[in-house]
Amino acid sequence: MTEKINRYSNYVFKIFLLLIIIFISSDIFLTIDISGATIRFSYILFFFLFILWIIYLCLTKNFSIPLDKAFLPLLLFCFISFISSLNSGFPVKSLIYSLWTAFSALIILFLIWFAQSNKLDNLDWLLKIYFYSYFVISIFGIYQLLLPFIIGEKTPLVMQWWHTYNLARINGLSFEPSFFATYMLMGCFIWFILWIRKNELVKYKSIIFITIAFVVVLSSSRIGWIGVALILAYGLIEFLGHYSIKKKFTAQYLKYFISLLVVALFLVIAILIMVNNKERFQFIFQGTGLFDTSDSSYSLRFARALQTFQVFIDKPLNSILGVGPGGVGAYLFNNPEKFQIFAPNFEELWETEPLNVTAELLASVGIVGFIIFSWFIVGIFKRLWVLYKNNNLLQKYRTICLALFWGLVIELIILQFNQNYLRPYLWLHIGISIATANSLEHLIKSKDTTLYVLDKQV
Repeated sequence: MTEKINRYSNYVFKIFLLLIIIFISSDIFLTIDISGATIRFSYILFFFLFILWIIYLCLTKNFSIPLDKAFLPLLLFCFISFISSLNSGFPVKSLIYSLWTAFSALIILFLIWFAQSNKLDNLDWLLKIYFYSYFVISIFGIYQLLLPFIIGEKTPLVMQWWHTYNLARINGLSFEPSFFATYMLMGCFIWFILWIRKNELVKYKSIIFITIAFVVVLSSSRIGWIGVALILAYGLIEFLGHYSIKKKFTAQYLKYFISLLVVALFLVIAILIMVNNKERFQFIFQGTGLFDTSDSSYSLRFARALQTFQVFIDKPLNSILGVGPGGVGAYLFNNPEKFQIFAPNFEELWETEPLNVTAELLASVGIVGFIIFSWFIVGIFKRLWVLYKNNNLLQKYRTICLALFWGLVIELIILQFNQNYLRPYLWLHIGISIATANSLEHLIKSKDTTLYVLDKQV
């Protein structure tokens, strides 16, 4: 009986996880708005998954949940989040955001438990689904770009247009192209690492990386462009570093360098064409201040980040504990003369959301919460890096740890131009990173030989 429960429940868990991962970036599809906080479809799915998990644990009477070193800073951060809500000008929203943080912690707990089940089978499945999900969304992005030429204004889920009902801006399942690019850049960097390191867990690595990078560029998000440029710069640095050590070009690295060069040349040629036809392509640069366009995008991001930091230093209590998660807009609303922001009601406060995740964290949970969150994130980086540097570990898992490492790096960099630290896909990536590290560390500690290269060749 227990064996059947284990087998069928694992199938159910995988179905739910598949849907959660595919829809993790969605904030326009089957969402519910509660006091300014958006409850996403992926979280609704996980709520039911969590209930099924509790039922499974009760039926099997196996309440053994793996411990993890990330739990302490994570629990402390959840606690500080609730405490900070007491200083919020919009406590209902801040409490919902705090519950959201705690819910993210439960997701991490489940992912750790799931990844450790069936040795490495569940972990491998989880990683594959997560990695390939970026390709699925990139294909949807291409559909989003092409379909308006056929059905025009009836194209579903398109939020912005370059030319109304004719040329769409790719936004995937996100509210706008910049959110889409912020999400996709994690997958772009992950697949880049998997490609250049020849990871055997997944297939068609070069094709999928180029497709994802292509879609990010086509989304015309300046954040996406910056991210792709950083990924290509990393690739060039790694190539030169490899040559300086090996003093020769291997066939694999030559192939990789030529591909990198072709992509870079394509981007340079595209930029030159746009520069030489400024009037024709001027619409692409709206909001950047380039080619006589407005600089509303850049100026808005800079102004909001500065105002958010001013909220952080406005009062000693703000600096220590913050004004609550999601409470920056309410603080600006309640102090219009000081910040020169006037709005008739809370519904008009969307444009006052912080557009820099560092400033947002400082203002939301204060220096105490910021330090705890930094402890939490740095711990993840350290564990992934240590596993990557473990020469006895199978190359497949070393590369995966490196890919997860750089995926988190690019996300945190890009979030300096956007908000917020509670993005579901950021916490999914964090959860999968912790689950991967926990599973590998557990098997290393138990000296499981399936993880090791017997001849030490990596």
